Amino acid sequence: MPAPADLAAAGPKGAKKMLTKAADPLPAAELAPFFEQACRELVRAGESELAFWAFGQARKVEKDHPALLDLDRVQDVFLELVPAGGVGPAALRDYAKTLAAELPAEEAHARFRAVICAGFDAGLIPYARIFPDLRTLARAAKIKKRDEEEFLAERLLRAGLMPVASHQIWAAARDPLAAVARRDDALMERLIAAEPDSAHHDEESGEEVAEEIRQMWLECLAASGAGAHLSAHWFGHDGRGCAAAVLLELVDQAGERLFPDAEVVYGDETDPTLPPRDYRNILPQNEMGTDAPRWWGSNFDAGRQAADVASGPEGRDRFAALLDAFVRDMGYYGNVDYPATVRALWGLPETREVLSEAVEGWKADAGRPDLPFLHTALQRLVRLTGRSGGLLDLEPGVAEGLDPADPVDALLAALRGGIPAELGVPGDGTPSKSPKAGRTIIQHLGYLTVTERSWHAYASVSGDDSLGVRLPQLPDGMLPWYDGETAVLSRVKDGVWQSFRVEGQTGQTVALTLDPDTATARPQAPGTAEVTFPGAAGPSEVRSSRGAITVTASDGTRTARLPFSPVMSTKGGLVPPPGWWPRRDPADPAGSAALRRLGREGAARLLEAALAGPRAAAGALEAVLPEVTAPPLRDGVLAAARTAAECLLLAVEVRDRIGRPQPPALPALVSPAAGLPFERTAAQTRWLVRQRLIARALESATNDEPEAGKPYLVRTVSLPPRAYVGVEPDTLAGYALPAVLPWTPDSQRERILDVLRLWANAPIGDGTDSCRLLRLTPAGAEGQTRAEHQMVDRRLEKEAPGELWRTPGGALLILDYQRRDRTATAVEYAPGGEFDQDGPPGWQAARAPVPCWGDADRVVRLIRLLADRGPAPIDAAATVRDLAERAGFGLADAVEVCRFPAGILDEDVSATGATLPYPMRDAVRERLLPDDPADLWTTGLDVDAAADWWRTHGEAQPAKP
Repeated sequence: MPAPADLAAAGPKGAKKMLTKAADPLPAAELAPFFEQACRELVRAGESELAFWAFGQARKVEKDHPALLDLDRVQDVFLELVPAGGVGPAALRDYAKTLAAELPAEEAHARFRAVICAGFDAGLIPYARIFPDLRTLARAAKIKKRDEEEFLAERLLRAGLMPVASHQIWAAARDPLAAVARRDDALMERLIAAEPDSAHHDEESGEEVAEEIRQMWLECLAASGAGAHLSAHWFGHDGRGCAAAVLLELVDQAGERLFPDAEVVYGDETDPTLPPRDYRNILPQNEMGTDAPRWWGSNFDAGRQAADVASGPEGRDRFAALLDAFVRDMGYYGNVDYPATVRALWGLPETREVLSEAVEGWKADAGRPDLPFLHTALQRLVRLTGRSGGLLDLEPGVAEGLDPADPVDALLAALRGGIPAELGVPGDGTPSKSPKAGRTIIQHLGYLTVTERSWHAYASVSGDDSLGVRLPQLPDGMLPWYDGETAVLSRVKDGVWQSFRVEGQTGQTVALTLDPDTATARPQAPGTAEVTFPGAAGPSEVRSSRGAITVTASDGTRTARLPFSPVMSTKGGLVPPPGWWPRRDPADPAGSAALRRLGREGAARLLEAALAGPRAAAGALEAVLPEVTAPPLRDGVLAAARTAAECLLLAVEVRDRIGRPQPPALPALVSPAAGLPFERTAAQTRWLVRQRLIARALESATNDEPEAGKPYLVRTVSLPPRAYVGVEPDTLAGYALPAVLPWTPDSQRERILDVLRLWANAPIGDGTDSCRLLRLTPAGAEGQTRAEHQMVDRRLEKEAPGELWRTPGGALLILDYQRRDRTATAVEYAPGGEFDQDGPPGWQAARAPVPCWGDADRVVRLIRLLADRGPAPIDAAATVRDLAERAGFGLADAVEVCRFPAGILDEDVSATGATLPYPMRDAVRERLLPDDPADLWTTGLDVDAAADWWRTHGEAQPAKP
């Protein structure tokens, strides 16, 4: 045997040659003992790699000479040299396979486990694959995987070996370590003390792997529930730089003792760093993604809401927020019995009291010229007192004392008092209830932290210092902010602020530390601030409360109310907290100063222009306030004007409903014609405004623009948003038909007549057949590719609505364009009834046009005839048969055109088998009502005109289904 010193001096390659040469003369039976002795000598000399090789050579001899294998002797050798550190991983893995091949499963497992445990007893882990190799032997021995893993985990803990365990060992041991520690307090203490040896791992594997091992230890602690055993000092030292989700789990396990002196702040109404407790009433109108009760569902329990109100102030506040959201969205679904819910809430003293208080508050707000509060109050009162709410039926005097303020005064007060847009503050910020919200905005002293979240997050800090902080994955519900030195993540749990320092990144997530000295740190930001708008006489107050920021001018007028939360959805702009408003620069100082000089006449002009649509409003703004040039301020002024216009429509509706006289100075656009009253809901008034503006545009083009031989484009006019009242111009006669029939219920008849009176308020033209509705489609579409179609559709959808054309006989206005069926709707006006047959360039007819039946004189005559004579005597069966015979289509189609109830027809007259497309049925039905309504009581329905129209237009130009 060469001396170990000589072997070491020869180097690995030379040492192996020396040993091999020394072994050459030996017989085979003595080779394995020779190399095993060499292993012992090399271990003592500290030559581990050569020792591993020598031990492997001994085992190779046994493979080459199977007859020499003595498993009992080999087991003893393993039990001797594994603890000594002379056996390498390859020999151990081979030994496990040899045992499995040579011995019964139970004995093979027991022997190999004994070898591994011998290493544990000697203070070392024999090799990294102990878990998978022992699991394999255990499985063959019918030992459960969990039991084997937990056995190994416990032995490792008791031997104190986990601090130096490799990455592979930690990865395999995490779950079983947590399981055994959960069951045994002594093992829990050992696991807590098993912090990986950073210096050892840095040297062995590098800093990155060392940190991964440490994070696995922390994960193991969290999985075992160790947080309940950890001190506050531990979190600030041993537990520093922990992966965020793991640290939060440990903190939750530790509980309140980590925050012994914390102040409970949950519910602080004026704290701009706290998300609102109940967000539902401040979400945008008709935002149906809330988790409010399904008030209309069969499982809705008004008694449960009443019990919540009776439980105390918090329950009362909860219900008040839910109620506000319910009333705001009332009428959203057409098939929901909202009045039933109102009756249920009114029928219980607790909920009735809250509802009554809400109504009184809305009435008070409706009486003040505070624009945002006026709008909210009128919107709620209109819904609650209308058909959707039915409160007036339950309590007729509920609206007593309600006198809506003048929207013009409210608009003037808002613009002169100061609006957020003057400081570039957006008005469309959307608070979010989701813990995964896309953005957060937190102020702390002189720093504002805005965080954009997606897969990763980026925090932009503005203020005394400006910087950007890139954050990896953030746990849900965390609020990032900057304390002047470092980034902080906070959450509010059971009313207590819990704050964690950001320590960089570990893996794909953010690493945090809970420092006992700053564990309850929270952003310091005022809930109220003062800001002086350019040119204002005094400062305005900006106050945060209950999820909204209210701006109050120096004279007490509330000029703005913005939804606000430090947690925002990804839609809309970001509203800064009150304390940051004074730090913002004016968006347009000259424009702001001009708002202070605005007079009532200018405000009235802005409001009326807002009724006419965005282009008209923009034109009025340029004329009334030319100094306002910055886009943010222009948008803010126009938004205020639109709100005031909506207030006007709502005020008209609520005054009509409660029987209060309308103010004498209503704009002409919304005033009904003499003798033609109609139910002035905001929707119907909005529709009337649109029709009058359409008529005004058509008449002005006809009268003011020179006639030419071909149509030419005059300009693009402003159109207000569409409103629908149940009927289109080309189906008005068919809609009116049931009103004259004797079997129509009186309630339905009155609804029809109300719509007819509404139509009579919006005449287009000066007599019969002076107006018609056209359905147009782009010309020249044949041969175009799909991509070309889409490009044309996008252009027309954007540019076509509002196009005003002068035609040879009058004028034409395109109202909209629908990409779905590539169809535009247009109104054509010709005072003499002579229409241009070509249509505007670039368009062709999608189907045959139908003249508008309902001019004012005709509607008034029809209503008077019904009042004097009652319904017209119509023979339903005879009319159906006559129409089918004269038109030449089937009896079933005639039934569908006339829409007579089945019960009044002969048994052999049925709608089964109708083939006429729906647009054609509507068009034929439109001709059944005679031009002179008096003919209904003498000759009946105009079957001849309907049949003639079908033979002229329907057969020759069939409509698309």
